[in-house]
Amino acid sequence: MELRLKAKHHEKALTIAIEIGDRNGEGSTYGNLGTVFYNLGEYQKAKEYDEKALAIAIEIGDRCGEAIGNGNLGTVFSHLGEYQKAKEYHEKVLAIVIETGDRNGQGTTYLNLGRKATGYGYLGTLFDSLGEYSKAKEYYGKALAIEIEIGDKKGECLSYFNPGNIYSTLRKSRHAKEHLDKTVAVSIAIGDRELEAIATAALADVSASVNDNQKAKEHCERALIISSKECDDRKLEAQLYTTLGKVFRWLGEYGKAADYIKKACSISSQIGLKMFEFQSLLSITQLKIFQSEAVEAKGYLLQCIGKYEQIKTSLKENKWQVILWVLKVNGDIAFEQQTKSKVPYAALRDESARKYLSEKYRIRIVPSLTTLRHIQECPSDYHSQSDALVVGNPTVRKVFYNGGVLDVTPLSCANKEAQMVGRLLDVQPLTERRATKQAVLQAIPSVSLIHLAAHGNAERGEIALSPQCTSNSSQCSTNITSKEEDYLLTMSDIQGVQVRAKLVVLSRCHNGRGLVKKEGVIGIARAFLASGARSVLVASWDIEDEATAKLMEHFYKHLVRRESACKSLHQAVQWLRSNGFPKPSQWAPFVLIEDNVTFDFLRKGKEELNEDNKEAEKEQSDYSSHTNILLPLHLF
Repeated sequence: MELRLKAKHHEKALTIAIEIGDRNGEGSTYGNLGTVFYNLGEYQKAKEYDEKALAIAIEIGDRCGEAIGNGNLGTVFSHLGEYQKAKEYHEKVLAIVIETGDRNGQGTTYLNLGRKATGYGYLGTLFDSLGEYSKAKEYYGKALAIEIEIGDKKGECLSYFNPGNIYSTLRKSRHAKEHLDKTVAVSIAIGDRELEAIATAALADVSASVNDNQKAKEHCERALIISSKECDDRKLEAQLYTTLGKVFRWLGEYGKAADYIKKACSISSQIGLKMFEFQSLLSITQLKIFQSEAVEAKGYLLQCIGKYEQIKTSLKENKWQVILWVLKVNGDIAFEQQTKSKVPYAALRDESARKYLSEKYRIRIVPSLTTLRHIQECPSDYHSQSDALVVGNPTVRKVFYNGGVLDVTPLSCANKEAQMVGRLLDVQPLTERRATKQAVLQAIPSVSLIHLAAHGNAERGEIALSPQCTSNSSQCSTNITSKEEDYLLTMSDIQGVQVRAKLVVLSRCHNGRGLVKKEGVIGIARAFLASGARSVLVASWDIEDEATAKLMEHFYKHLVRRESACKSLHQAVQWLRSNGFPKPSQWAPFVLIEDNVTFDFLRKGKEELNEDNKEAEKEQSDYSSHTNILLPLHLF
């Protein structure tokens, strides 16, 4: 029977129990509903029902029901990551069964204290997650001794199974196999086909972990026969199909692997296991990329993003208050940042390789997977394919700003930068007095690339441009003090125009961070994205003029030869790190937000880039080949 259907039957039973005033039946039905939603992975709902069941048990003096309610809540809190609460609830169970002299219950409690909380597939999480392996073994030992003493063969079976799973988690395959073999033997002896199927499935995972793929396949097929024909355990079926998918993937049979994982995904969808469905979609995406089926991979990736949007509110944030999802495609990593964080992603270290993450991967930022999906679905002809707007060192001078008068100093380095970028892109830059707010807003809708090198305000999300002269030029250069609306390019200004640029580069101005909303970082960069820009290159903090100039020079040299923006930034950062700018504070601030775009502005001869090419080839030779996958990355 499907879990959702079971829930409906229990809800009807609950209605009847309430109508006739059967408090005992009401309490047990709440417990049943808690179990159903626990198996569906909806732990918050399971918690609510289990709390109601426990309250009724206490009210009517049902000590057995009270022990069960505490045990169920301990299991749920364990899965929610609240291990101290889980431990407290399980200890309450232990106290009750010792008080009542229930040896069978005492054995079960010792078992609960040493098991994983996620049920059949993941027993042992509580003490495994706390790292208290010796304590877990202590409780297992007590549980096993009591189960043998009272002749509870099923309990004995579970007492072998639980440490077998922990040994599997610890990659102690021999010990895991010994315990799981005993589990299978006892389950066969007592005719418990469900436990036999679960233990056989666990043996399949152990075999797969040591690359004994044939044995893993045999265990999976045996467990599938039992679970589908005799136990009707759809969740276990989904897990088995996933294991078979892994086995055939390791064998290089990607087509068969994808077929099995699709079955796992379908079952997960039918019974409401949203997280398991999400993980299956990730695996299928990866397999399609291995098969070079880019169109299908993209389709599954978009489904994956949609499923993620459904489950992300239930994901627990870690102690850095940040959750990152990583999309690695062709060597790129895309981080999704959902909360307040100043993590310098390029400067994160891969300790296993003793390198910065940016040495191994090309990095870009995705404010949310929703916006990534929208970009992927955007028509190919929406964005402009030619022309560029290059703005540098606008003449601002004395202006009204934030309630006072401010004299804005020129940025000579920004002028040089704009000239350099204009030369490489073969466009005439707008500099000094020509870089007016009106001219910029007029040009934005028609260009494919926008480069802004000017003063900015990170907190307010603003860029200072040259005020529009309404009279003769002599007056513009003397005593007129311009109002904010005459020279400030604001987020609302950007949102009021249609941006069709594939890339916006915000240089010199510290304007990468702004107001924090639930979908990610909002600032002038986010305003450009919201108005239609496909990607934005922005600095998270100010860096010295020389480093910025060199980075921009090498970034554009690679960009004009039709290398992607992400790769161009990566190569520019590598050049900085190797040529006198070794500190992360000098090379890590610039990040690419959203999509990875390419251009065909110029067809520069390779002769001009020979030196860069040699360095790039040397850098590339040091990188390991990267698998194209989508997976979660948690920072602790």
